[in-house]
Amino acid sequence: MLKLRQISIPDSGRSLRRALFLVAIALIALNACQREPAEPEAPPPRVKRIFHLNPYEKDFGYSQAVLIDKTLYISGSVAADGNGRLVSPGDMPGQMRAAYSNIRRTLAAHGADFEVVVKETIYTTDMDALLKAADLRFEYYDKERLPATSWMQVQRLVDPGFLVQIEVVAELP
Repeated sequence: MLKLRQISIPDSGRSLRRALFLVAIALIALNACQREPAEPEAPPPRVKRIFHLNPYEKDFGYSQAVLIDKTLYISGSVAADGNGRLVSPGDMPGQMRAAYSNIRRTLAAHGADFEVVVKETIYTTDMDALLKAADLRFEYYDKERLPATSWMQVQRLVDPGFLVQIEVVAELP
């Protein structure tokens, strides 16, 4: 327990007020030290924006791309024209160029190009044909700045005429 001694000081009224003021300041300061820290601010909500490259995508039940913050997820692009019809049947290089062309259009709609692609996944029904046509990827990507890539052979794609489907993830500036 703290005991205070009384000290006699001339003009005790003014001194008493000053002492009480200093004690009050000290108590306020001590009380502030014991408060719980404020809750951290919640991060802003992540906004999901849907993008359709072609009108048929809504009817088919998917989005060509979804943007969350600065990450753009582009659905598997195939060799399809604006009406959803197969382009370059039986031609792996032609189908790859058509798929990359659709990806390029989606990136451009978001103010970007292949430089911002960080992940690429290629699905094919014919790995040998894909391997033969693989160098055409360098028409789109800088050889020194390639994205992380996975290639896999699948039994079939949504249309049996599609030989390749390419999906990418991009980090927008």
